[in-house]
Amino acid sequence: MLFIIFVILTPIVVWLILHFMSRRKAGTEEPEPGDLIEVCAICQNEFTMTELLEKEVGGYGRVYCFCGQCIENLYNEYQNKTDIITGE
Repeated sequence: MLFIIFVILTPIVVWLILHFMSRRKAGTEEPEPGDLIEVCAICQNEFTMTELLEKEVGGYGRVYCFCGQCIENLYNEYQNKTDIITGE
């Protein structure tokens, strides 16, 4: 009886638990395991590399990643600053 519990029933129970856990994870919207995740240099939020713009900055070859929202915010700040300077 002990043999049946350890050799047959235990692997079946473990497989069922893992099967149900993987189903629950598949329902959540997470990036694919192969997608590279990177942090935006400004807002520090995580994005996949397909959602970020990479720019090499300075002579050191340092590469920074920027999300679209931060790029738009910087553009708007720059436009407001130039509008104030030019008096428009």
